[in-house]
Amino acid sequence: MSKNAKSVEYISKAVKLPRAEGTLPRIFLANGGRVRLREWRVSLRCLPLWHVYWNPDPGGRLHLADYEVEMSPDCIYLLPSYLAFSTSSTRAFRHIYLDFCVESDHFSQVRKKEIVFPVGNYRWLLEEAFKDRFSPLIAGSLILALLAAIPEESFVPEGTPTINPHIQNVLDMIFESFQKGKFDKLDNITVSRKLGMSLANYQHLFRRELKISPHRYILNRRLELAYNLLKNTDMSIEEVAESAGFANRYQFSKSFGILYNIPPGRFRKTL
Repeated sequence: MSKNAKSVEYISKAVKLPRAEGTLPRIFLANGGRVRLREWRVSLRCLPLWHVYWNPDPGGRLHLADYEVEMSPDCIYLLPSYLAFSTSSTRAFRHIYLDFCVESDHFSQVRKKEIVFPVGNYRWLLEEAFKDRFSPLIAGSLILALLAAIPEESFVPEGTPTINPHIQNVLDMIFESFQKGKFDKLDNITVSRKLGMSLANYQHLFRRELKISPHRYILNRRLELAYNLLKNTDMSIEEVAESAGFANRYQFSKSFGILYNIPPGRFRKTL
């Protein structure tokens, strides 16, 4: 080797990143799973959680504010936090999902709209994350890869709120109350006073942002909680009713039947 020959050739110059730009966002996994769904019926939700959905089979639908998405097996769907949506299905299908939080001001500026990625680029991570046992490390790698691939046009200008700050505070309050299993301080009067708003203005603002009344939104969330308890636990119907904040079994059964078109007792027999 000649005296002047280089053993290493740098293709690009080394760059020293500012401290903030060199920090990866903190991710907290809330839920994840690989299931086969006979029916996918989620009432309207708007949570401080991000969602990753991939259905290897057709049949799932996302319902957003004023349009519907027929989910394709060729696509992964990334739903940002505080996106209001519900779901339905036309047939049984396989479903992979991840629910997570991101601690990052940068990603709080993502528009409230689904982001679609071709599954081919991420299939290996999806399959490995749920291969034999769930791998949080691989799931985290998948989430980081998706976040890094969010196109620039999906971000709003810095400082522009993507959801009304008052309503975001309410949704945080609701989420925390559900985490603690306490629903007694979520009535409209109590919440509007905490916000320093009139009852009428609070209800109008909530409906304008989420296209649903605050009472109906909270009731749907409680019924969704009850649905999951009926499906995934051995709790009695009376215990499920109490855990979801209902005064008695009759009140719970009536509300559950209206939303899901089947009484809770009969629903449990179908599982």
